[in-house]
Amino acid sequence: MDRPEGPQNERRSLHEREERGPRGHHTENGRVSPSRRPRRSVSSRQFGGARRSLLSVSGIALLTATKAADAATTAVGLVYVPGIYEANTLIAFLLHRVGVATGLLVSSFAVIVVIALITEIASITVCARRTDAHLATVVRLVGYGIPSVLFAAVSVYNVTKLVTGVETAALI
Repeated sequence: MDRPEGPQNERRSLHEREERGPRGHHTENGRVSPSRRPRRSVSSRQFGGARRSLLSVSGIALLTATKAADAATTAVGLVYVPGIYEANTLIAFLLHRVGVATGLLVSSFAVIVVIALITEIASITVCARRTDAHLATVVRLVGYGIPSVLFAAVSVYNVTKLVTGVETAALI
């Protein structure tokens, strides 16, 4: 049925469009009928699915590897190179109380657990609040990536201090 063109027809079309859902499905009281809404499983929405689990595992693995490199280079420097000290006063106190190996192991484990908990809780919260879980991937990339880059940079710095310390010791 053809409708005459004019402002009344435009208003009717707008009104008819408001009564339809985003995909043009008829609605009740202006809402898309529940059978027409796209469904996602609760576990997929809340926990981000298998793809995001893989990102969590690889993020934790990267974080653990870079923190282990930081702890190893710190331990070598503290034990074998004179003049090397721990710059973090809290960790320095812990190392003095329980020893270098135990102190670095305990502090590194605690740091990894705290970072992983914060990152995963933030990611799950984003998944639960948003229908698209793409932002959860960004949360995990930032949550694991930034600390990993920081620990890698500290490890490289520690190696430069080790090399300088070994060269100085060889000259004496």
